[in-house]
Amino acid sequence: MPLNRTWLLVGALPGALLCATASCTSRTLPLPPPVVDDVGAPNAQGLVRVTGHAHENASVGVLNDTTMSGVIVTSSDVDCERICTWEARVPASAGDQLRIWQFFETSGFVESTVPEP
Repeated sequence: MPLNRTWLLVGALPGALLCATASCTSRTLPLPPPVVDDVGAPNAQGLVRVTGHAHENASVGVLNDTTMSGVIVTSSDVDCERICTWEARVPASAGDQLRIWQFFETSGFVESTVPEP
């Protein structure tokens, strides 16, 4: 009986390896965090300048975990090769924790137009 279980596991191994290999190439896997080069002190308007490097044309999100406000910017330079600079300005105070990530595509969004005043 133990021998039959061994063959069952060995038979399932190629399928599991194929599945694991295919998932490594999927664009739905999360990207590693972007490189953060500098986080400045708040300016007179209460904005903090955050700079760094990310994948070319990736969106970079910067969220202030304390206030739950943030921005999304795009990394792109004229002559960057796969790793590009980005800059964001987010409302923050000294001591606030910032969460920073990068991503490419999103689905399930809705568009809305800002009306005239």
